[in-house]
Amino acid sequence: MTNRQLIVNHTVFFAYFCHLIETDQADSAEELCEIGWKLNEEIRKRKISEFQIEKCIKNTEFEPQDQLMISTYIYPDSDKIGQS
Repeated sequence: MTNRQLIVNHTVFFAYFCHLIETDQADSAEELCEIGWKLNEEIRKRKISEFQIEKCIKNTEFEPQDQLMISTYIYPDSDKIGQS
């Protein structure tokens, strides 16, 4: 998996995870936390900075539903998403 793919997967995963928690649908929260931890560890191992993450997110076109989740839960400042 490339750094870009990792960043996108990490961001989309956490956006949906936040949505599941907020809507009380996170039945397997422990398993989801484990997945999130593994994604975080991989980002840490690769030494990917917050700046690199934000740059990648800003330059990635997401599906409309993913973009909505990301702008709602991860980057409420919507000008950071999909704006090359």
